[in-house]
Amino acid sequence: MNKLCLNSRDELLMIDLDQVAYLQANGNYTQFMYIAGKGPLVSLGLSKIEQYISRAWPSEQRSPLVRLGRSLIINQRFLTQINVIQQRLVLSDNAGHNHILVAPKPLLKQYKELISGGLQGSANKQSPSK
Repeated sequence: MNKLCLNSRDELLMIDLDQVAYLQANGNYTQFMYIAGKGPLVSLGLSKIEQYISRAWPSEQRSPLVRLGRSLIINQRFLTQINVIQQRLVLSDNAGHNHILVAPKPLLKQYKELISGGLQGSANKQSPSK
């Protein structure tokens, strides 16, 4: 279980990063969204949160949280669909909790190609050679 501890003068927040579906910038604030529902709004920008997340994640593991554009970080573990034409990204835990996000077509197209390229590369490594 990976947790992020955010400590301010008046508050201490313990964020369960494994349950975070996405983070969205809201001006100088960041809205955390858990897969099961809304999370806290913190008074830190997305870039600062991204730095804290990179430090919170164990160095031997790769974080499933990926930055998409200026205002969005998603948890790839919950990624179920990318629809470039409809500019839609769907995050789901396959247990009834879904989040549908809207993102620019070029960003989704680039992300889709990156993911599918990585999947094809790993499939080629696993296929037997003749």
